[in-house]
Amino acid sequence: SNPMWRATIDILDFVTFANASYSGGIIVTDWFNDNSKKDVTRDLKITVKFLSNEIRADGIKIDIHERICKLSNSNSCSINKIKSEVSGELKLAILKSATRLEKDLTAERVKNFKRKLTVGRDN
Repeated sequence: SNPMWRATIDILDFVTFANASYSGGIIVTDWFNDNSKKDVTRDLKITVKFLSNEIRADGIKIDIHERICKLSNSNSCSINKIKSEVSGELKLAILKSATRLEKDLTAERVKNFKRKLTVGRDN
């Protein structure tokens, strides 16, 4: 129920996962296509590494890899790690979502605690 993990799963729900290991602290998506060019295929893969259970900017690392293949020769592909604004946008979205999830979880715990106190007084 780690909010960072749950938020990441929610944010990346548009793509399938090749690997998702809660205990290993990593999520890796399958390659997915952005259909940007006609003469080449450009696929992306996102890797999310959890460095902490705390909701902090340095508690998560996002890498994006790009695979470019020429349609005329599918054996001619190159794979590179890319720097993209998308990784920063994903990170921010995950952190915001995790913060909301944590806030909701805390509110639910407080509500349950108050309910137990009230029930305890009635006895």
